[in-house]
Amino acid sequence: KTMAEYWDLYNADRKPLGRTIKRGDAFADGEYYVCCEIWIQNSEGKFLMTQRHPDKKAGGLWEFTGGGVLAGETTKQAAVREVQEEMGLRVEESELRLLEVYQHKNYFMDIFVVKKDVDVSTLTLQPEEVVDAKWVSHDKLLQMIEEKQTVWSVGLRYQKYCSLIV
Repeated sequence: KTMAEYWDLYNADRKPLGRTIKRGDAFADGEYYVCCEIWIQNSEGKFLMTQRHPDKKAGGLWEFTGGGVLAGETTKQAAVREVQEEMGLRVEESELRLLEVYQHKNYFMDIFVVKKDVDVSTLTLQPEEVVDAKWVSHDKLLQMIEEKQTVWSVGLRYQKYCSLIV
């Protein structure tokens, strides 16, 4: 992406501070941004994982689609945009179910579950971000986490919250 991304800043209670930060800039103590992660699950209970571009941080590892919420965006708008950008997949805000809010260091992450059957061959992957996509069962995903094939934090969140999915 050539355009700079700006994120709204929040305090520890997730109240807006009325300021933005440019992606990549340092946060002051007590400043947070908001991001999202989308766990797409099909009717077989499998999850749609994407593989990061090799040139990116944690390149080649598998993850759920997600990203930062841009200034002025809602988390659901960001989730819809990220899924569209990274996979060329249209998801409606009404399909997003908030699973959990994960708070870490300087961010709040809204984790959404979307129940959707998707043919991977129809996806349009964003070439500079994503190099592959596949459906993975719960057991296979745990194995991938064990074998360090997933982004570390993604595995951490999955193991923490997967039992909440119904």
